[in-house]
Amino acid sequence: MRRIIVGTCAALVALGIGWAGPAVAAPVPVTALSCDGDTYKCTANLRFGDNNWKAGWGATIQHQAPRAARRAPVPVTALTCDGDTGKCTATLQFGDGNWRASWPATIYHQSLRSAQGARLAAPVPANSLTCDGDTGRCSVNLQYGDGNWKANWAATIYHP
Repeated sequence: MRRIIVGTCAALVALGIGWAGPAVAAPVPVTALSCDGDTYKCTANLRFGDNNWKAGWGATIQHQAPRAARRAPVPVTALTCDGDTGKCTATLQFGDGNWRASWPATIYHQSLRSAQGARLAAPVPANSLTCDGDTGRCSVNLQYGDGNWKANWAATIYHP
């Protein structure tokens, strides 16, 4: 067990995310969001340090009409989250505009801090995407109700 802990700490320090390396402030703004139909991942550019920090997460990439080609990566033009399905969906700037990426997200009210309570209408626009290197999660503010609804999901925070 001790060997695993020591190895993990050494790896974190080597990657620059341990105690000796730069810590990602929590949360930090996202400057760009793109999704890749080849790797089925979305990537967010983070405004932190040298601006080369990124967050990535798996996503389902689909087209609303059959027989369309996928390309990678492409910018995101809109982001919505759905409290009924527990998913966020990004509209991708590609082809005929009907490409989407979606991923599971935790939908909650900031003051309740749980998914229980009032149901979120589906889907609603999302804005102010941020990612947190300390918790390994990204979150968005949802334009719904009193403005305190949020969605968050696990993401890999890394520096290429």
